[in-house]
Amino acid sequence: MVKLWSELIILFVALPLVVLFWIKHFAHYLMPLLGTVGLCCLAVLLADKQFKRVKLWHWDNYSAHLKSALKLFIPWASLLALVVYFIKPELFLHWPLNEPWMWVATLLIYPLVSVIPQEIIFRTYFFHRYKRILPSKILRWALSTFVFGLAHLVYGNWIAVVVSWLGGAIFGYRYMTTNSTPIVVIEHALWGSFLFTIGLGSYLVITQ
Repeated sequence: MVKLWSELIILFVALPLVVLFWIKHFAHYLMPLLGTVGLCCLAVLLADKQFKRVKLWHWDNYSAHLKSALKLFIPWASLLALVVYFIKPELFLHWPLNEPWMWVATLLIYPLVSVIPQEIIFRTYFFHRYKRILPSKILRWALSTFVFGLAHLVYGNWIAVVVSWLGGAIFGYRYMTTNSTPIVVIEHALWGSFLFTIGLGSYLVITQ
């Protein structure tokens, strides 16, 4: 119990705060660090005989789950686009219109180097690894959502944290209902790519 709590605090609280404190030194290494942590979490999962590996690839009832994700995405994404358009018009569609190559590269690379490691760490690993100390799935969902937002403190603005809390709540709920990493990766990539497209991606990059 103590070991798992210590691991949770070090990995999901202390590490993000250390990176935030020394962000000038870590800025260029965020993606490699994320990938390394993701691989370590994946290795632990694969070594755990109690972990059902099928969660990493299964697509049971995927059509219904993806339809559910779209039903949530379409109205709320439309509303969010309108909010950005009226409140931050200088940001709206800035990357597609002014930096199209960066935008396209981001949409292609982002799911691979960022979304997949994040979903392995904050959903697949977190929900399985800490079942013993957090037997309530709802509690694991709430705490994984909180630490997911906390990790985005490294971007140095409150919008990144709030957006990540909202996203973490959505992705955590989807994982609880599907037990499928691929489905959650798709939903996360959809929302993330949308944020980069409408202009909020400016809050999700290191500016220092």
